[in-house]
Amino acid sequence: MSRGNFALRLPEDLKERALLQAAQAGVSLNQYIATALAARVGAQAEAEHYFAARAARATPGRAKVILQKAGTVAVPQDGDRLDSPETDEA
Repeated sequence: MSRGNFALRLPEDLKERALLQAAQAGVSLNQYIATALAARVGAQAEAEHYFAARAARATPGRAKVILQKAGTVAVPQDGDRLDSPETDEA
């Protein structure tokens, strides 16, 4: 695995928090940041894979058909609002 170096400018409060969390985890700040970045990059890659798979299964134009029916088949009722008093009691 090749490694690269670069300067990272962090706000002082963020650096202090990261240093504290790294110390609590028993790792260096460098390892802590590398691990956090790896987790973020992995999550992004997983999201891209997920949404690409969803898009591959989609039927073009189907969403428009569904949206055109909105409010015509099942008209909203008085208790449907999320902030209605009836749902607050539950």
